Amino acid sequence: MIFKTRAKVNLTLEIISRRNDGWHMLDTVFWPLSAGDRIFAERRPSGLAFSCSDKTLETEGNLAVRAFRLMQERFGFAEGLSLHLEKHVPSQAGLGGGSGDAACVLRICNEVFGLGLSQEQLALLGAPLGADVPALVYGGPTRGRGTGAEVTLIPTALSLPLVIVKPPAGLSTPAMYRKLDELGLGGGKTAAGREEVGADSRSALAEAALRVNDVTALKAQLWNVFDAAADGEEITLCRRFLREAGAEKTVLCGSGSASFGVFSDAGCRDEAADRLRQRLPEGWLVFAADTVNEESPDDE
Repeated sequence: MIFKTRAKVNLTLEIISRRNDGWHMLDTVFWPLSAGDRIFAERRPSGLAFSCSDKTLETEGNLAVRAFRLMQERFGFAEGLSLHLEKHVPSQAGLGGGSGDAACVLRICNEVFGLGLSQEQLALLGAPLGADVPALVYGGPTRGRGTGAEVTLIPTALSLPLVIVKPPAGLSTPAMYRKLDELGLGGGKTAAGREEVGADSRSALAEAALRVNDVTALKAQLWNVFDAAADGEEITLCRRFLREAGAEKTVLCGSGSASFGVFSDAGCRDEAADRLRQRLPEGWLVFAADTVNEESPDDE
């Protein structure tokens, strides 16, 4: 069986507060993309046999491996899986590549071993693996709050044509959070690590725009707190290249280092992606993607 994973972008990413244990409480709107990795899965008598097209990722720390171990420990199924991960989503890009792989493995285990778990149950199970995992269990835009475990699916008919540009260097998520804290943008500490989110927060307004299919109102709310911390020359060039190619708005992907540009339609987007591929030097990555709204079949 072949399963497709999903990358993601954050339309909004706000930090509401910071708990005393250092965890940042978020308010964010995720949207899965048509782009992703592929996972080839087969039953085996027991255990996990894991391989990857990128041999450096064949470790116990890989989120796909951790997702399988979590499900095996939680449900104790006797049989195992052979998983081969075909990587396409770059690491340290802010696109949630590893999280998308983990979410896919959760769904694979649920399907192959007949666990009968709902999306909500899978999302809760995936929360310890990372803030992006619960959102990527779903097949459409979601609003995530807290550490990412509180996820609400947002129904919408909208879709955004995007171009993603990633410079050669990646960015470490923990390092980016530390930089936000140094800049005073990491949220004030609260004992509970929770503050009330106003109805006029960017994430709330983006969710409202999605629900009523108002693309103009949605584009007005696109914003990422990490943009203030990602000030390197290559990040600046990403934004400039996307704007010069015709992007209506550019936003950092998660904690970076990739950025996405929103285009008026798929035709303009595809032309821009072609121009950027010709313009950018070796080592830069450019790809076109669409946001997706419904869970499409993973197996091909």
